[in-house]
Amino acid sequence: MIYGVEIRSEINIATLDMTDFTLSKIASMDIPATSGGMKSGKGTRTDYITWNIPGYEPGKCFLILTPKVYAGNPQNGQISDWGVLPTYRELGGSSIAIYTYCNRRRPTGVGSNYIDEWIERACATVIEAVRVI
Repeated sequence: MIYGVEIRSEINIATLDMTDFTLSKIASMDIPATSGGMKSGKGTRTDYITWNIPGYEPGKCFLILTPKVYAGNPQNGQISDWGVLPTYRELGGSSIAIYTYCNRRRPTGVGSNYIDEWIERACATVIEAVRVI
């Protein structure tokens, strides 16, 4: 599938068209919502979902992450029942790491002490890899 923009002037002269900026979808992946609500644990996590995308080149491609369901009310930046979008990191070449959790340091309330923990509450998300042509 190819996406692009075409803009014409009042006298029908192309001022911006598909040759100036075009995106081509090269792959798509569905990430399900975290089952059973929010999950958490002590320590930090380092695992991820590896997605190998044939034709993905870091200098010419990027990912678009779109939630399948949107919250019906404003969100305050805290983890809520709606969940949060997964994140990604390029591993090099055509490999991408998809993270459905985050690591954080939570204050214990005693001095300057913190506890490392992870939290997972991903919302159902469609991830599309696109190439700029």
